[in-house]
Amino acid sequence: MIFPTKYKSLDLADVTDGQYKIVPIRYEDRFDIMKWRNEQMYHLRQSKPLSEDDQERYFTDVVSQLFDKEQPDQILFSYLEGDVCIGYGGLVHINWIDKNAELSFIMDTKLEAKYFEFHWQTYLGLIEKVAFTNIGLHKVFTYAFDLRPHLYKTIEDVGFELEARLKEHCLYDGIFKDVLIHSKWNTALLYRKAIMSDAHLYFDWTNDADVRKFSYHSDEISFDDHINWFEGKLNDENCFMYLFYYAPQKYVGQVRIQKLDETNAEIGVSIDKRYRGKGLASVIISKASAEFLNNQQSCIIHAYIKEENVSSAKGFEKAEYKMIGMKNIKGATSFHYIKSKE
Repeated sequence: MIFPTKYKSLDLADVTDGQYKIVPIRYEDRFDIMKWRNEQMYHLRQSKPLSEDDQERYFTDVVSQLFDKEQPDQILFSYLEGDVCIGYGGLVHINWIDKNAELSFIMDTKLEAKYFEFHWQTYLGLIEKVAFTNIGLHKVFTYAFDLRPHLYKTIEDVGFELEARLKEHCLYDGIFKDVLIHSKWNTALLYRKAIMSDAHLYFDWTNDADVRKFSYHSDEISFDDHINWFEGKLNDENCFMYLFYYAPQKYVGQVRIQKLDETNAEIGVSIDKRYRGKGLASVIISKASAEFLNNQQSCIIHAYIKEENVSSAKGFEKAEYKMIGMKNIKGATSFHYIKSKE
């Protein structure tokens, strides 16, 4: 048979990250995939080893049919190093109405001991581009038996959040095990400049308990003081206030960059409590920083974060800010990060 090579549901041939890429699943990789699945049955929803006949029928009768559907229930990829298949996975159980899908991935068993984290994170970066940019899904998630704790840290480090633990949900080797569901949401955010009608929104964020805890001015702010400050910042041509949102009334957070002089600026950020823990801080920091720096001749953005505010520090690191040392800010030991034009 002539096996298809392009999904009707996708306008792409491959997604690449250096020497690694994903391409629509290749017929030639079927027996390598079978071998890896049989070797890793312990963590898969697979009840018995696959035979070559099983795999041949699956590719011929099921996989080949996915290519010509407008909305298939799964979209599978070969994961390549150069042109050599070293893994496979895809979007499975796709819900086109609610815009979510489960992620699947297994790699060549020989790579797991040394390169597990590297290949999982590389693959996730590639498949997220398909899910969020090409298809426009709102959410992707992993469904995993509680057998591989190293997996959970690996995916949490790239923004996945433990959304649910299903207690004793699967029977494994005579013992009931939990199932863990980790999720990540589409971070294709929109943003605009703040306007006066946003004052109440910013006021709520300003007086949020966690925001005040990590602020250098920890006292609660009165509304009158806030309004005067907010209006002043809107009228300050050296203050850049970026408001991020998914859709009207779904506000995610804000980034404020205050230009101090021709070569220096200072940044502050806050995330709405509904969206914390989803890896969004680094996204909005990156977008706002790029927008600001693209419109400057030469400027360095400085970020100061209290030492105990570890999650905020990680957000700046993921946004490719460089830590240059520690500094005492208003009596608080603080990380000092900077970012400039590349």
